[in-house]
Amino acid sequence: MSHFLVIGGTGMLADAVLAWNQKGHTITVVARTKEKLKRLVSRAAFPEQLHIVQSDYLQLGSFMNQLAQLSAPDVIVSWIHRSGNDAVQWLCNQYKKSDNRIAFFHIKGSSAHNPKQNFTPYLSNFISYHEVILGFQLISGVSRWLTNTEIAAGVMHATEQKLPKYIVGTVEPWDARP
Repeated sequence: MSHFLVIGGTGMLADAVLAWNQKGHTITVVARTKEKLKRLVSRAAFPEQLHIVQSDYLQLGSFMNQLAQLSAPDVIVSWIHRSGNDAVQWLCNQYKKSDNRIAFFHIKGSSAHNPKQNFTPYLSNFISYHEVILGFQLISGVSRWLTNTEIAAGVMHATEQKLPKYIVGTVEPWDARP
């Protein structure tokens, strides 16, 4: 079984965290809100395999100190907004000499589809980097944002496929975004 480090796993990624836990994986979830973290653990099939860390990636010093104490994961699933690009780069640097190759799934909003608005961290050979871009649904000419269930299912599929770039939903046509 794998060890997942999930940044931002109490909201739209909660169903994915719980599914990975149900499959027997060890999960460390990092989120800002202690109450949401505790709620997530209470829903887990194997709560002893679901570890929580209360931290905010925008408080970079504290974030780095807390995560530096963790063992290297096999998989990182990171829902860190562009305002936290320094935290993403730190994660890549932190595990650049890991004993095993780490699969890093960087979850991004639909604007990352535009190369001018997309951030890609500097990577070492020990990181296998995968972008997961969250788009929208377009049905019969009507668009809507993805639901948390669709996002979690898409992210889980992306971690199974291990493609360099995976789009959940669609990002085209761009002017059809909700």
